[in-house]
Amino acid sequence: MKHDFEERRQRRLDNARNRAAKSQAESTRLFERSDQMASAIPMGQPILVGHHAEGRDRRYRQSIHDTMGKSVAMQKKAEYYNDKAYGIENDNAISSDDPQALQKLREKLNSLQALQTFMKAANKLIRKGDKEGFLKLGFGTEKLWAEVTAEGQFGGKGFPSFRMTNNGANIRRIAERIKGLERQESKPAVDKTINGIRIFENREANRLQIIFEGKPDAEIRKQLKGFGFRWSPSESAWQRHISDHAAYTAEWIANKMQG
Repeated sequence: MKHDFEERRQRRLDNARNRAAKSQAESTRLFERSDQMASAIPMGQPILVGHHAEGRDRRYRQSIHDTMGKSVAMQKKAEYYNDKAYGIENDNAISSDDPQALQKLREKLNSLQALQTFMKAANKLIRKGDKEGFLKLGFGTEKLWAEVTAEGQFGGKGFPSFRMTNNGANIRRIAERIKGLERQESKPAVDKTINGIRIFENREANRLQIIFEGKPDAEIRKQLKGFGFRWSPSESAWQRHISDHAAYTAEWIANKMQG
């Protein structure tokens, strides 16, 4: 069960782009169809009320309207998938599925901590008017000095306290993620069988998987979905992200299958 994070990311990106292209093509086709239909009606001709063909004319005009509406809906769908593709391509968030997640998170933590240290030191120097000392700091530049010593929209000079507060919150959040991933890596992977049901911690995919010998009944499937498990045809398993709660609920479900 080999999983490549970048390959899966690329598949998601390709899928979004393909769906955007198909939706755009369908939108164009429907637009051209509605335009062709409308060309059959002389410019400015009203519905001939009372004419024997009034009903047919109304239905035809409604069909034109509906076709144009479908074209607009497909255009919106194309825009949605284009936005989704852009998001996937430009997402700088670090996914726990990424095999390099720990390394990237540690690098990000170091960067945030360095920024926090810089902002604290910079504010002290700014209050003293010590430009020379500021420029000796790691991130200190002439341009940045001009920016942080100008009267800002938040009043005063230097880095505002809310920015350091937000950065501090990010430091704590990233540190907690690192601890969680480190705890996960330090524990042996779950791999047990209960009542013929395999509970397997697929570390490469970052998924806790439940593999049944056959298809579970409707009530068990309902419980699986209620606990956040989803069926994966490619893995032939019910799965969700690895966590202690995922393992606990998987064992609870497997034990219910007894007898």
